[in-house]
Amino acid sequence: MTSTRKRRFYVRVTVLAVLAGMVLTAGWQLLHEGRSKKVEPGEGAPDFMLTDIRTGEEFRLSDMQGKGVLVNFWATYCEPCKQEMPLFEEASNTYENQNVIFAAISEDESTLVIDRFREKYKLSFPIMQDNGQVMEAYGVDALPATFFVRADGTVSRTIYGPLQTDRLEDYLDEIVP
Repeated sequence: MTSTRKRRFYVRVTVLAVLAGMVLTAGWQLLHEGRSKKVEPGEGAPDFMLTDIRTGEEFRLSDMQGKGVLVNFWATYCEPCKQEMPLFEEASNTYENQNVIFAAISEDESTLVIDRFREKYKLSFPIMQDNGQVMEAYGVDALPATFFVRADGTVSRTIYGPLQTDRLEDYLDEIVP
């Protein structure tokens, strides 16, 4: 390679490296722009009001003061969500008598799809549909995500990913008032 060709080669490599750096930086900023902060244990659970698709009644988290609340974010297409819903149904029947409420918030766009899922899994606890605002308030960016809220409205624990039966009971015991 002649010295002119070498110089052109190095200039091109340098220009490509600078452009690649700019593209990566812009992509990183776009990915993280507008992300909300995740709700952590010890913080107050963001209040929300949604409609239970089964009963049509309003569900407001702040109305549950004095009770423990399991808030689960899920979707019908989420395989781990499908696995944990029967566990939630079984546990809700047990913990309902101990003043612990289950609230499942779906990000699915169709109420019909959510209702069919509810019927298929015979879910009796409140199931609501979110337009994304509640998920954003909690900082949820992956499903399933579960928040255990104490009777005073503070978050006891946050779990991302599917829950196992033995741990679910331990976490629920933490929020029994």
